[in-house]
Amino acid sequence: MPTRFFDVIENYSEQEILTLIQQIGTLLDKENNLVYIPKSRVIIVGDLHGDLETLHKIIQLFFRDNYHQLLFLGDYVDRGAKQVEVVNVLFYYKKLMPNRILLLRGNHEDPVINRQYGFYDEVRLKFSNHKQIYRAYNRIFSKLPLAALTWNRIFCIHGGIPKELEDIAAINNLPTDEEHIEHPITKQLLWNDPHKRVKEFKWSNRGPGVQRFGEDAFYQFIENNKINYIIRSHEKWKNGYKKYFDDKLISIFSSRSYSKRVSTVVGTLNKKGGINILEI
Repeated sequence: MPTRFFDVIENYSEQEILTLIQQIGTLLDKENNLVYIPKSRVIIVGDLHGDLETLHKIIQLFFRDNYHQLLFLGDYVDRGAKQVEVVNVLFYYKKLMPNRILLLRGNHEDPVINRQYGFYDEVRLKFSNHKQIYRAYNRIFSKLPLAALTWNRIFCIHGGIPKELEDIAAINNLPTDEEHIEHPITKQLLWNDPHKRVKEFKWSNRGPGVQRFGEDAFYQFIENNKINYIIRSHEKWKNGYKKYFDDKLISIFSSRSYSKRVSTVVGTLNKKGGINILEI
């Protein structure tokens, strides 16, 4: 594991941060909205929300146990104590290993949301040039991929399946550089939730354009796209994860920023395609 972990988060100047953001933008411009993960050992990480301590443990695990891919499902900012540091560390490792570190977008990687829930205030307090840095972060967030597909047909997203999406290949046609998420399919990929008492789709109390999806909709979606499992995040659980629909959908959460009493977990894939839940 590189020894610069804490150097990165403590000692970057404002100009170094802006340069790093620009470099990450160049890398993200080369990625599709739907990224492909070849056969390998993979760690899949749920919401972090500024939880630097858990991120540190995950990165240690990644290097110590020789995983090849590290996939994050979004929601890096808001609510936690070390939001800027979490983003900077993720960007540092993305720059170091661009093909091994994959960063998806969550619903909090949106200025309309992260201006309200803590990220803007943290940037404002930490940087004299806070307006430029905040805008730069959100421009990069808009370039983040929206979903990942593994070699063994595991579909990974932040939120849920969209009502209007029949073929996941169409994710690559969704707009990029949309800082505030407005496209209905993008919004649902990042916001939708599974629900056991819903059959198809039902409007959610999360807000306009957001849906809950049920078992019938789920099975139709995975059949249409030849998907074996879906792994997502977006909701916290006391034990760190929850399974739905005959365990075909797994929801994970990787942050203690909400409560120290909740467990934090990651998903892991081995080369045979087996899925495990590992407490961090």
